[in-house]
Amino acid sequence: MAVEEVWNYNFHSSFHTLASYREQFPYISVDMEFPGFLQETDRDALESIRYADLKFNVDNLKPIQVGLTLGDSSGHVLYTWQFNLSGFNVRVDPSSAKSIELLGRSGIDFDRILYEGVKVQDLARSFMMTFVVGGRNRLHHWFTFHGLYDLAYIIKMITNAPLPDTLPEFLSLVRVFFGRVYDLKMMAKSYDGLMGGEIGLLRMSSILDVDASRIRPHQAGHDSLLISKVFSSMKRNLRLVEEEFTGQLYGLSSTVRPSAQNFNVMVVSLLPNPVFMNYNMAPSPPPPIMPRPPPLMWLPRAPLPLPPFGIQ
Repeated sequence: MAVEEVWNYNFHSSFHTLASYREQFPYISVDMEFPGFLQETDRDALESIRYADLKFNVDNLKPIQVGLTLGDSSGHVLYTWQFNLSGFNVRVDPSSAKSIELLGRSGIDFDRILYEGVKVQDLARSFMMTFVVGGRNRLHHWFTFHGLYDLAYIIKMITNAPLPDTLPEFLSLVRVFFGRVYDLKMMAKSYDGLMGGEIGLLRMSSILDVDASRIRPHQAGHDSLLISKVFSSMKRNLRLVEEEFTGQLYGLSSTVRPSAQNFNVMVVSLLPNPVFMNYNMAPSPPPPIMPRPPPLMWLPRAPLPLPPFGIQ
């Protein structure tokens, strides 16, 4: 299955297509790529310390890629989009050298992302209008693998602000923005043969006999696709009932219950926050204008009985 690369020039058409299928395929796997960790967390750290480290890292680092894969409750996978985000400058922005080396070996082109990537505020606004406002936060099921950082970076993008000071406040935002969340690493703890969840995504896919031959690890779109495929395998072969794991995130004892709140009004400002945006939103340095062919503007209208890509 192909992974569609999304850049600034094709962002609007790609996201429009994604939004057209979100009701038919409300099971969404998400993955983020980011430049490592400035503060490492001990495995046995208290939850308060774990969250403080997460907040420090997410507040001070910039996201690089977002991967979204759509599927359904039967485990069918529709399609994958990989959003390459502008703003991160590998030469000047804080990062972990080890992580940057790994991402570079995985095929991430840092220069192209800087100059041709999707603007973070554009993705944040589209995400908010498509998945949150008007009660849409209740319609979707979000799947992650060891997903605390993935969710935290998306919340930072949407709010255009630092993460909340406390873990309960953060979990309230997870509840509001994502509704039902699941973590495959947490699910793995309940099944024999999956090493109690102390296992990586690739190793887990191998144990479950999931074909990962065309997956490029450590690219967000490819990892989100693999999350969907692993979930499908667990659903078919392990008789997984995902509702039993709603809101259980690996590394937390707290459970995130879906919010009943209906958003008819956008409650989060996506206007520039001058204190926060200087570092976190604006590209550094500002990218030059890169001429690209205009996107095709025709798109099918929902409902869409047959998608233009094969369902697996």
